[in-house]
Amino acid sequence: MNLSDIRKYIFVLLLIFLAFPFAGIQTFGQVTEIMTGYAAYNQTNLQEKMYLHTDRSFYVCGEVLWFKAYLVNATTNRPLSLSKVAYVEILNQQHQPVLQGKIAMLKGLGSGSFILPFSLQSGNYELRAYTNWMKNYPPDLYFKKDIMIINTTKNLDSSAIHEQVSYQAGFFPEGGNLVNGLESEIAFKVSDNKNKGIDCYGVIVDQFNNTIAHIKTLHAGMGHFYLRPETGKDYTAIITCADGSVIRKNIPAAYNAGYVMHLTDTSIEHIKISITTTGLRESNPGAVYIIVQNNGHINLATSQLLENGTAVLVINKDSLKDGMTQVTVFDANKHPQCERLYFKRPKNKMLINIKGDKRNYQLRSKVLIDVATSGSPGNSLAGNLSVAVFRLDSLHQPGRENIFSYLWLSSNLRGTIEDPGYYFNNENAGTNEALNNLVLAQGWRKFNWEKALQKQTPSFTYVPEYSGHIISGKITNESTKKPVPDILVYLSVPGRRVQLKGCVSDSNGLVHFDMKDFVGSDQIVVQLVGQTNTGADNMYRLAIFTPFSGEFSEDVLPAFYVSESDKDYLQAGNFHMQVEKGYHEKDLQKLQTPLIDTLPFYTKPSKTYLLDNYTRFTTMEEVMREYVEEVSVRRKGDNFRFMTLNEPAFPMQDKQPTELMFKENPLVLLDGVPVFDINKIVAYDPLKVEKLEVVASRYYWGPIVADGIASFTTYKGKLEGYTLDPNDLVLDYPGLQQQRIFYSPDYSSDKEQQSRLPDFRDVLYWSPDIATTEEGNGSFSFYTGDIPGTYYVDLQGISRNGDAGSAGMILNVEK
Repeated sequence: MNLSDIRKYIFVLLLIFLAFPFAGIQTFGQVTEIMTGYAAYNQTNLQEKMYLHTDRSFYVCGEVLWFKAYLVNATTNRPLSLSKVAYVEILNQQHQPVLQGKIAMLKGLGSGSFILPFSLQSGNYELRAYTNWMKNYPPDLYFKKDIMIINTTKNLDSSAIHEQVSYQAGFFPEGGNLVNGLESEIAFKVSDNKNKGIDCYGVIVDQFNNTIAHIKTLHAGMGHFYLRPETGKDYTAIITCADGSVIRKNIPAAYNAGYVMHLTDTSIEHIKISITTTGLRESNPGAVYIIVQNNGHINLATSQLLENGTAVLVINKDSLKDGMTQVTVFDANKHPQCERLYFKRPKNKMLINIKGDKRNYQLRSKVLIDVATSGSPGNSLAGNLSVAVFRLDSLHQPGRENIFSYLWLSSNLRGTIEDPGYYFNNENAGTNEALNNLVLAQGWRKFNWEKALQKQTPSFTYVPEYSGHIISGKITNESTKKPVPDILVYLSVPGRRVQLKGCVSDSNGLVHFDMKDFVGSDQIVVQLVGQTNTGADNMYRLAIFTPFSGEFSEDVLPAFYVSESDKDYLQAGNFHMQVEKGYHEKDLQKLQTPLIDTLPFYTKPSKTYLLDNYTRFTTMEEVMREYVEEVSVRRKGDNFRFMTLNEPAFPMQDKQPTELMFKENPLVLLDGVPVFDINKIVAYDPLKVEKLEVVASRYYWGPIVADGIASFTTYKGKLEGYTLDPNDLVLDYPGLQQQRIFYSPDYSSDKEQQSRLPDFRDVLYWSPDIATTEEGNGSFSFYTGDIPGTYYVDLQGISRNGDAGSAGMILNVEK
């Protein structure tokens, strides 16, 4: 938030002050202080939000899980280009990662895939995604989705086939706490161990078994009731589930003094916020301050005098932004006392219309689908979309979550929402009541008002990766275990493409390497400059950090259960997977060549020597002495050294010339890895070297200062036959994931139509890159396979201005 925004808010507060003259100068000052503190905090508190569209939610081992990543500004839902890397993981029940990937992001969009290995156990898993910047916030804010994976090569545990059901109930007083003598609305949720809401009814009783209230669920195991707790009484809920099971659960204890708030949706135009207090030490608690904010933007900040312990505020809904609004009540000392959410259904969304050229298709026939995207008012809208086409059965069903419901609703609440579309599809009294229950029961992750009110500038451990993946590590003294500052560290990736970075450790011994365009599964070599096998340098140790988050949500995965009636579908899915792997393994393994800059960091060398163009000598010393004019080989005793020509010195005619030859060794690279011992490069077999590039000038590359560069590249680019120094740290460190090419055969020719190779694809089509024009038009096509059945087309996406949408359609494939 900039200065002009703060001035606008202060102007609004002036109007509020005029509208409520009883608040007084001191009250106005308190509201302004809260406002400015919040504005200053939010100015440096940009939050990202991520959504993954997956091809399905159920898989068997051996299949490919495909996903499209959408990264948006959490405030506006607009695609955000801040972070260039997304981290995607599949976690088991114990929050242990079983698969991990780094995904390149461009303009807030990216895509990737996982081949699900046969080492996985059958069960429910959590698919989650986040950026390095998002690691500064609680893991509840990461994207999370439950998926089921079945390993058909192993027998299922009997507990997964014979369902074992258990129930739990939770109670959530509106605003935070119960207070004796004050009536509160209490939401409740009853769910089973599969995280599914359960229909039930019950009573609230006191310790004398007197019935105080009757309760009943409305939707997805949620409902609400009202309770005015009395001093000295305890309350218990006795709940009867549909199967006759009975749950007894204590209601949260009430305080003897405090604040209670209640939000009422009074009409189409207004909501009413009521605040009541009792038992406070002050005979006249004075004013309360009310902040109404939506994703970091304050809609309203005002004060209300408590008259007989009560204050009422009526708000016009038009003054609220779409989506989730947070209402916070502060006492006279600026301490937050009550907080709750209110959800205003968004008006704008991307409308997606999809239409196939037919309703029914034959085996191996072409499917052409037209796509039209528009805004809610009907205006044309360009969209970036992803699409999955998969076969429907009892295990493979359309997902209830989509990008629209996630960005607006699910991402702002804890836990899993069973049917998000229910709250959007029909706006009536019943869905409004169910929405209120949901908002109260699954609540908001509270904003840290303490930091804002103390005017603390947020401190962030993790930086946004706005250029590329960042590899971080720490240097410590092996003896003292203390961090070591001011050490130059090289990080290189062995290969024909030179990737070399340098960094000097900071006061905390930390080093960070910006690895732009680091793609593929590779090793990295980390070297402390000047480190040898003996001496003090050998006492230094460098540890490279994992870039994946070690923080996990408290959400529990649902219990794993497979019905015996699904046996045939599992067998069919396993058979289809085995056929596809057996006949099309190579097609499934194809990767796209990444579009990256392959030039070395020194761009254009002074001279390139392709050694096959010369008579091949058997020693590197002969090669250097006979052919390489820019590098002079010197020897003293058993030790060699290189001296590089300084070409920029020659044009100096009238001025005092600089040194013609550098006295220090140049930076010597072998397949991109620094070689500090010239004896080792002289002893290297020149017949394994394809080319030598020489930079005959002083070169600066970050903290690296080189008196010339001599870069040797082998034919294989794998340091063949070269032994690294024992102190060099060599790690397997996968780079950004290479994009897998979705296998989609083309049956346009008679030869392909008549091919005897089976086509048992359950996923007929996947594409993360469906785009519509500025006029909102687009299309895509694919071919059916050899499996008849009912297929579902799942299309999701977003526009540049943050309007999200989804659409689906059914198509039939006949024999």
